[in-house]
Amino acid sequence: MVRNYRKPLIVATPKILLRAPEATSSLTLFSPGNSFMPIIGDDLMRSDGVEKVLFVSGKHYYALHKQRADLGLTNVAIIRLEELCPFPAYYLQNILGPYRNVKNFIWCQEEHQNMGAWSFCKPRFENLLGIKIKYCGRKPLATPAVGIGKLHKEEAKYVVEKPFQL
Repeated sequence: MVRNYRKPLIVATPKILLRAPEATSSLTLFSPGNSFMPIIGDDLMRSDGVEKVLFVSGKHYYALHKQRADLGLTNVAIIRLEELCPFPAYYLQNILGPYRNVKNFIWCQEEHQNMGAWSFCKPRFENLLGIKIKYCGRKPLATPAVGIGKLHKEEAKYVVEKPFQL
């Protein structure tokens, strides 16, 4: 410990992940010798068989992970960015090392193109890492919601299915 008192850990997360078993961590990850991971790689996929890498931040990961499992895909890796600023270029280089042959990198987000992390991350992927990255998500919009339930459901389906079709 750096100080002689403990600070509580506060995690800002949507309510949908509050009791989700896939969003929990074992207590061993909070023990000495472990630390915050700015990037969480995909341990489920063998790097030599990966043809596409999806980058995601936030709760959208769980929807993409479920969709990949439902489709039975073994050639798509999903990498989570848990820290956006400062941009974790060094950690990304280490995580992406085994994926040298991958040519298809996609940023996935649930938010509209002009509202999520895309506009922040795109130039950093291209300038710091030399990666041409595609966008997959909702189109730019002046409001946070489309306001039409049917259209919202179509968009929600699109942002989960489309990354695996690109």
